[in-house]
Amino acid sequence: MPPKSVPRSRPAPRTAVVRAVPGVRRTQAERRETTRRKLLDATLETLVEQGYARLTTVAVAKRAGVSQGALFTHFDTKEELLAVAVEHLFPRIIQDFLAGVGARPSGKDRVGAAVDMLWAVYQRPELQAAIELYVAARTDPELQRALAAVDGPHRRNLHRVARELFPDVAATHPDFDDVVELALDAVQGAAVGGAARPSDPAHRRMLDTLARFMRVAFAPKA
Repeated sequence: MPPKSVPRSRPAPRTAVVRAVPGVRRTQAERRETTRRKLLDATLETLVEQGYARLTTVAVAKRAGVSQGALFTHFDTKEELLAVAVEHLFPRIIQDFLAGVGARPSGKDRVGAAVDMLWAVYQRPELQAAIELYVAARTDPELQRALAAVDGPHRRNLHRVARELFPDVAATHPDFDDVVELALDAVQGAAVGGAARPSDPAHRRMLDTLARFMRVAFAPKA
């Protein structure tokens, strides 16, 4: 009798190989976070291009590549979407501000560099669009409440950054936070006015005066 043939082992199903490769599929939480980030970026882009008055959730969802229904699974209201988009923007702005100040030569005047970079970031279209929301909140209580929830932490973060830039001054001057708040409001107010007159030479004079005031305020106490 001829010997019996030895049966060949069957190859493992291809699906088993795919399952064995780690990290091929994203988790539901990762997919949700990706969609949320797309919506926030799309909100800022739409706000810059169309302004608050013309922005719609339909336009945002279309830009993000999702349905309007999907948008409202992530955000309960349009006002919440706008406020969280601003919150999403703020850390990026702060990072760019710090990079700009840090890029200045170490021997240069740090107060002047900080004032100039603060003005520069306020000229960015996305930050000017965010300011537009704050102006609109005057007559929109729901938007006002949504922005208030993110503005407090952001303002505290700005003061933390100021203390990191000027640690010695912050430790010795009791009015440090008040001076920082004054500088923030002065530059923001000038940026709002600058929307109507962007090339006004008065802005440069205001920045120089602000820097001089801060140098005097931060000078060592006698």
